[in-house]
Amino acid sequence: MINFKKTIVYNIRDLSKHISHYIQNSYEKKGEDSAFETHESERISRLQGMTAGFLYLHQDRQVIQKDLEKELSISKSTASGLVQRMVKNGLLYTTPSANDARVKCLNLTTYAKNAVNEINDQAELTEKALQQGISPEDLATFFKVIDQIRKNTK
Repeated sequence: MINFKKTIVYNIRDLSKHISHYIQNSYEKKGEDSAFETHESERISRLQGMTAGFLYLHQDRQVIQKDLEKELSISKSTASGLVQRMVKNGLLYTTPSANDARVKCLNLTTYAKNAVNEINDQAELTEKALQQGISPEDLATFFKVIDQIRKNTK
């Protein structure tokens, strides 16, 4: 029988849980509110934060739902629900595409633009903490292995 603790699946899931707990605990220890905490009693999920970051970086062009699906590796239904929640939560608004009125362009609200800056600051601190004690060579190997696993699953 396979030793599940020696599998990639188990270890990635376990690492993901540890990182999530680390992020949550780091804010609780500081007594700070995370940018992910509240907006009119709705949380900004990590996926919403990544979406807002992607849109922030691509403000100079039209971004549509299909772009999110590709960039975030999510399904059409997940992207649709994500956009709907973000509009409802006041993070996004849509406008018709200049090229095709049937297609909606995604735009960040002022609130979301402000939240992106805070989320980015928090992400940089978290990333710095997670990379502590890892050499650049080991980090490059880590990303190379993750990329190979990603290729193996396609």
